[in-house]
Amino acid sequence: MKGKILYLITLVFVLESCSKIYIKQEQNFTHLNLKDVSSNQKVNAELINYKLKVTEETEKTIAFSAAVLKKEGDETTLGNFVCDALMFAAKKEFANIKPDAVLINRGGLRVNLPAGNIKIINVFELMPFENELVLVKITGQKLLDGIALVIEKKHPFFGLFIKADNQKLLEAKINGENIEPQKLYTIITSDYLASGGDSFVFFKTPITTEKSNLKIRDAIINYCIYLSENKKQIIPYTDGRLQISK
Repeated sequence: MKGKILYLITLVFVLESCSKIYIKQEQNFTHLNLKDVSSNQKVNAELINYKLKVTEETEKTIAFSAAVLKKEGDETTLGNFVCDALMFAAKKEFANIKPDAVLINRGGLRVNLPAGNIKIINVFELMPFENELVLVKITGQKLLDGIALVIEKKHPFFGLFIKADNQKLLEAKINGENIEPQKLYTIITSDYLASGGDSFVFFKTPITTEKSNLKIRDAIINYCIYLSENKKQIIPYTDGRLQISK
């Protein structure tokens, strides 16, 4: 009985202590009228100045394309161009590792790139996401498992050759050789896909993952600048790396 009384006293003390801590006695709110803010000339001037700087930067021409880079079709000129850009970037970011292939998702490329001058704003519209470049090492079996998704969604890639009859895989090669289930391959992709995003589950639990601090968008911009500085135009192309008969 004495134990129960002591327990009740302790419980009451705790409840009273908690009530003193958590009971809200008063709460006051203030309202900031956005119209008052917009009338502030100093704020307006700073916003206008910032907008001008952003516009000046994003309107810079960084490359020239001989034709529209399109995301429509089975094998796409836009997909091939972006994969070229990522392989170019990967050779710098992962200097001690030789990538076997590049694989990205078709849905991540939001718009076509125009013919003629390509500006920074065009690349932001193409790749508005903050995804970063990564390298994953997976088995040939996992890569083969993922090829079904590539055929279904027509995802862009580099370094592979895929031949299919409708959805049935007929041939799959990497760097000109048949993909071996037990062999390890290094694939360049985005951190979003490497985590299994957009149904790329075959990338999950890789043998190893090498990260970079380079955004996919910046890799494309850097490649465009490289081409421009070396007096090279973007020449849209397809080379038969994805063949799907219907």
